[in-house]
Amino acid sequence: MDKILTRQLHFVDDMGRKRIFNGMNIDDKQIGGKFRYDLNEEFFRKYEANGFNLIRLAVQWANLEPKPGEYSESYLKSLDRIFELAEKHNVYILLDMHQDLYSGFNGVGGGDGAPDWACLTDGSKPKPYKFVWAEAYVFGKWVHRCFDHFWRNDSVQGQGLQDRYADLWRMLAKRYGDSPALFGYDLLNEPAPGSGAKKMVAKLLKSGARQFLTSKKIKRTEIFSALIKKDPKRLLDNIPGAIIRDIVRAVDPLEAAFDKKYYGPFLNKMAAAIREVTPNGILMIEQPFLCNGGVKLSVEPITVGGKREPLQCFGPHAYDMTVDTPLYRYANADRVKAFFNEMRASQLRLGVPAVVGEWGGCSDNTDTSWFPHANELLDYFDTNQWGQLYWDYHGDDMDAPLMDMLSRTHPVAIAGDVISYGRNADHTLFELKYTTAEGETLIYAHAPCDMSCSGTVRTVKDYPNGARLIGVTSEPGECTVVLRFS
Repeated sequence: MDKILTRQLHFVDDMGRKRIFNGMNIDDKQIGGKFRYDLNEEFFRKYEANGFNLIRLAVQWANLEPKPGEYSESYLKSLDRIFELAEKHNVYILLDMHQDLYSGFNGVGGGDGAPDWACLTDGSKPKPYKFVWAEAYVFGKWVHRCFDHFWRNDSVQGQGLQDRYADLWRMLAKRYGDSPALFGYDLLNEPAPGSGAKKMVAKLLKSGARQFLTSKKIKRTEIFSALIKKDPKRLLDNIPGAIIRDIVRAVDPLEAAFDKKYYGPFLNKMAAAIREVTPNGILMIEQPFLCNGGVKLSVEPITVGGKREPLQCFGPHAYDMTVDTPLYRYANADRVKAFFNEMRASQLRLGVPAVVGEWGGCSDNTDTSWFPHANELLDYFDTNQWGQLYWDYHGDDMDAPLMDMLSRTHPVAIAGDVISYGRNADHTLFELKYTTAEGETLIYAHAPCDMSCSGTVRTVKDYPNGARLIGVTSEPGECTVVLRFS
């Protein structure tokens, strides 16, 4: 497998080609002695055939270190097998240390993440959620207490929580740092500020009310009419993406304070722990939970020993505000693109490559009604030259209708500088424009197609589903590759 590096805003391989990554999140939120899904040979054959070359493998602290300092060898062996098969099928692994609401708290509250021994709740008891699982980020005192102790690196059995967490990353880096399939390390999923979240959300609600009453971007008569007629789609469509930053800007100073005091130092500390063990693997900067909704990220690029880390990237997440509710069928891509526009600004400020770490969120991977929303976002990612990782795998998706949307033509490796790539409105045409450099450009074609370009073309690999990996070699200059599908 090619070694993946970074160069300015791009992922590159060891031949200098720009790389685009597409795949899925495959998560294990259950407690057990091995990874939740059997990602076997058949799975990887289908995964590769559908054009996926990256997995965000979401594991949780509780399964890896069920007792302080004791790592689960049975669980790690199940990960070893995933890495072995991923390498065989040219699929890269992004190790994600996943959490939601800090911990699973023995099944109460809808969360996952830290083991019980790392949960310092100060006596506050977890409670089941009433409306949506994420509400405990705002109202859950037990969640606030745990995060507060974690950010302060308070001690458990004689060692700080973050120090133990850094030891965990050292262990994983030592075990997988030399694997050809390693893409990198996602250090903590959607970190939350703990007790500071309540003040942030209060600011957010106050700002939202002010904008509703005063902003010219909102059609108040339309909203009132939709409320009277009980038309949720019409109501939600009148909350435009253009107003998102106007609302969330009030939270930016509070987020900046958290990023500077806690989150930035945490990233640097985990990076230093990993780099003690291996120089391999890209370190991912995630964004804190409220940044998923357009709040400005203020964290600085990762440094190790006072020097900027050369291998780092950004992993933005965003969903429509209706996610995890029955109203998600009315998701609005304009709003989600407004979130991602702020994240694009963060990427440019950080000066690092990006791959969308989470998006999608449809709870039923057989539902096709929301595909127009999803395809609009996929086309938006293409304009930013972002790869993507869909949330999430449900166990049998390689043969589900979901593949009609996710298995799509895209560039894999570009020998040169990308000008643009993307699909036409009805997805019958894909076009890649680039200025050429030495080497072979690779394009995944999801179905049989007619092809035209100024270079030499070969089939690198055929897949049983009719897809193929195409290689293009061109003379110096600008090259346009066009694939037409019937």
